[in-house]
Amino acid sequence: MARNIFVLLFVLLIVCILQVLGFSRLTLLHTAPDAIALFLGFSAVTLGRNAGTGFGFLGGMLCGLMTGDMGLHMLAGTTGGFMAGSFHIPRDSHATPSQKMRRIYGATAAAAFVSHTVLAIGLNPLGLSPLYRIVVLGFLATLFTLVLAFAANLLILKNTISD
Repeated sequence: MARNIFVLLFVLLIVCILQVLGFSRLTLLHTAPDAIALFLGFSAVTLGRNAGTGFGFLGGMLCGLMTGDMGLHMLAGTTGGFMAGSFHIPRDSHATPSQKMRRIYGATAAAAFVSHTVLAIGLNPLGLSPLYRIVVLGFLATLFTLVLAFAANLLILKNTISD
């Protein structure tokens, strides 16, 4: 179990670097997909709420160190991981791979929306109204993150979830 945690921490570091240097550049209407929310969805569904919250905190801290808004990103990651933990499936459950994948999609959407809502409240570089940023940009970012989750399911997660 401890080995798996270190592997997940290394994957979190890679995901944070990809998020800051790559996915944040893929913007449409000033929103970008959130790879950290996808990671939080996967880790929270498989490991639980505490792991999702902890990984969200660490992911937010790493992204905050890279971007300069450490406190806000830590809060966004922590709340996103906490919400994603609501979709946890216990290890001894008899859930099918498709049920697990639906839970990961739900956890990813919850983590993306909550973290983007926190970021929308804290950051407002465009001078838009908070309601517009939360509703429109939060939903768009969640949709982009779900597209990323679908692509990750096709490429990576399908083999991981089948176990």
